[in-house]
Order: sequence, then C-alpha cells, then structure tokens
Amino acid sequence: MKNKDSLRIIINDIKHGLRGYLKAQIILMILTFIIFSIGLVIVDAPFPLLMGTIIALVDILPVLGSGIILIPWTVISLLSGNSDLALGLAMVYIIGSLIRQLLEPKITGDKMGIKPIYTFLASLLGTIILGPIGVILGPIFAVIIKSISTNLKKGNDRDL
Repeated sequence: MKNKDSLRIIINDIKHGLRGYLKAQIILMILTFIIFSIGLVIVDAPFPLLMGTIIALVDILPVLGSGIILIPWTVISLLSGNSDLALGLAMVYIIGSLIRQLLEPKITGDKMGIKPIYTFLASLLGTIILGPIGVILGPIFAVIIKSISTNLKKGNDRDL
C-alpha cells in the first residue's frame, strides 16, 4: 500500500513537472515573440511581427533557436549591402538571446517546481549527456529525481 501511494505521488509530480514545462515553454515563446518583434521594429526590419512569430516558434528547438532565422538573415543583409540592417539584426539576436537565456531557468524552474539553478544545471548536464534533446529532458529528469528523493525521505521519516 505504501509503495502504491509513493508511486502515485511520483507519477503526479512528474505530470505536474511536464505541465509546468509546457507552460514555461509557452510563456518563453510569448516573451520571445515580444522581445524579437520589438527589436525588429526598432531596427526597421521588414515584416517584424511575422518574423517575430516565426522566430518564437523555431526558438523552442534546442540548439537551433532564433539563430536559425537571424544568422542567415544577418549574413544575407550584409552581403546585399544593407549593413545597417545586418548590424541591427545581429544586435537583436544577441540581446534577445541573452534575455531569453537569463529568463529560461527562472521561468522553467518556477513552473516545474524546482530551483532555477537546478533547472540550469539539469539542462546543461542533459545537453552534455544526451545532446540537444537533453535541454528538454534534463529538467524533466530533475523533477523525477526530486520527486523520488522527496518521497524516499518522507518514507524514511515515517519509519523512524
């Protein structure tokens, strides 16, 4: 009976963590859209809202992110002689990416119920071990480990 209850709690914690991860990704996608759209408006890039939407959608892909759009766009702008736009796009990419990198561990950790530093470390370790997919799986594994260790500790406390 005790093991069944512990397993049920762990499964519920994992479900909560997965829902939290999805919520965090939606929030990050919205923030990415806002940040990059504003940046693209400021640098007078064509179709800033459309491009902001596309960037927000591809930014959820591990490793590729916003760079898959902005880096080629910057290079093409530079090669076509539009150095002002190229410089602006490079700045939007750098600033937008830094802001997202700073916000991601906090938002993901808050929504998943783990501390931001653990979210960051789990993403880093996940990437080292599993490659790009580790960015996603690392924090999920962190939730699983936290749930199991919390339930083991509670079980040991009850046995004392």
